[in-house]
Amino acid sequence: MPSIIEPLAQDDVENWGKRAVHLHHKLEDNPLFSDTSLAGLIERIPQSVSPINTMAAEGHRLESWSYCDRTGLTGMQVLDAIKRGRLWINMQKLEQTDARFAALLEGMFDELRAAVPGFAPFRTSLGLLISSPGAQVFYHADVPGQSLWQVRGKKRIYLYPANPPFLKAPDLENVIRGVTEEEIEYNPAFDEYAKVVDLEPGDALHWPLNGPHRVENADCLNISLTTEHWTWETRRHFAMNYGNGVLRRELGWTPRSRATRGAAFWAKVGLTAAWRAAGLQDKSAFKRVMRYRVDPAAAEGIVPLNTAAAE
Repeated sequence: MPSIIEPLAQDDVENWGKRAVHLHHKLEDNPLFSDTSLAGLIERIPQSVSPINTMAAEGHRLESWSYCDRTGLTGMQVLDAIKRGRLWINMQKLEQTDARFAALLEGMFDELRAAVPGFAPFRTSLGLLISSPGAQVFYHADVPGQSLWQVRGKKRIYLYPANPPFLKAPDLENVIRGVTEEEIEYNPAFDEYAKVVDLEPGDALHWPLNGPHRVENADCLNISLTTEHWTWETRRHFAMNYGNGVLRRELGWTPRSRATRGAAFWAKVGLTAAWRAAGLQDKSAFKRVMRYRVDPAAAEGIVPLNTAAAE
């Protein structure tokens, strides 16, 4: 397979995972990302792993972040609605449903492992984002290691430090436990401290674990890949935050340590495992609610579900 990623600068190799690293790739002309290919993917991937969201054009208005039903629509109809509206679809874990993307994911991480000494993720995943002209993604933090690969269109990403006040421990714990989705507390004053990066086709960006970020699309359809990875260190970080979240939210105990080594850490590992094994995760987890129906004929690409039901 031809190389996917351009060689990394030595400074980027040395700072991998410590600060934002700007990469370059060769995916922008790949036929996997043509409209015909994307429409086919939309039709094959179930809604449970390819949610469609709508959100406000301006302002950090979390109430505008709603899920949309697309039952019965063709992939091209959904794509047309995204081109017209203020929507984005997040097709997750493509490696599990399409061998072509499984091969692409394997190739990408083979090259990253070879380029970055000591980078040895034991689990990886590939997602694909299709988003409307002018759409935005609100301020949020992801759980695993994360990179964004721009294939079509242009967008601006704002990256913030992964520490208070930009990322508070209770907010991160809630995201990791699934109590909330990915949203965390945002203050426009944070923008003074953001690293702002413009991404065009062929650009990619990797940032430190759980780094808060938000995204603004240019006035064009955007196609992006997301890669996720787990290392043993990120797994430890997950268990620590999960255990702290159970202690804080469920048991009323304020955790005093965020260590990922030692006896207190291993106690949290046990608590995390027991909590999940008992099925208590599902009782507190965020539940998706469909409020709109995708409609390629509508001015914004959607109609309220109650309106759609009445037609």
